[in-house]
Amino acid sequence: MAFKYYWEKNEANFGPPIKTEVSYGTHISCENILKFNGNYIALRRPKANPGHEIPKKALKNGNPHLYFVHNLPRWGQSTDFYIKQVIHDFAGVEVKNYKTLHVKMTIYEDTKQWAITPYFLIELDKLPVPGIYGNQITEVVSFTKANVPNDFGWWDKEELEEFLEKFD
Repeated sequence: MAFKYYWEKNEANFGPPIKTEVSYGTHISCENILKFNGNYIALRRPKANPGHEIPKKALKNGNPHLYFVHNLPRWGQSTDFYIKQVIHDFAGVEVKNYKTLHVKMTIYEDTKQWAITPYFLIELDKLPVPGIYGNQITEVVSFTKANVPNDFGWWDKEELEEFLEKFD
């Protein structure tokens, strides 16, 4: 006889995939921090990450900002399949290796959407090049913990410095 579990304390229980974000819903979105030959790699995208809105600070100053590869896994994908697929599709390169750095869970104030975000460190097989990978990449920027750029779309410089120091 199969065990039947009853959720009594609002434990996470997901229904089938739906097309839009809903208030009090849940989503999993992965931040894929790229690395090649010991340096972090960021991608300058005029239209932000494919399928995502342009951050307010990028809209405000009108300049293309830097991004890591960020996207939601598709229902049923394994971690391995998701990482290899999204890096290939959005950066045009292959994955040499990866590891999980951190998993963050937070509730968005405006929509009450519960966001579960795994942060992966992705070692690339080669350096990406500018081109169209989901949308346009105009520049590939290499950096270290000592010289984090100040023009990321979603990260503040200090926030990224602290994250990298703590988790990598």
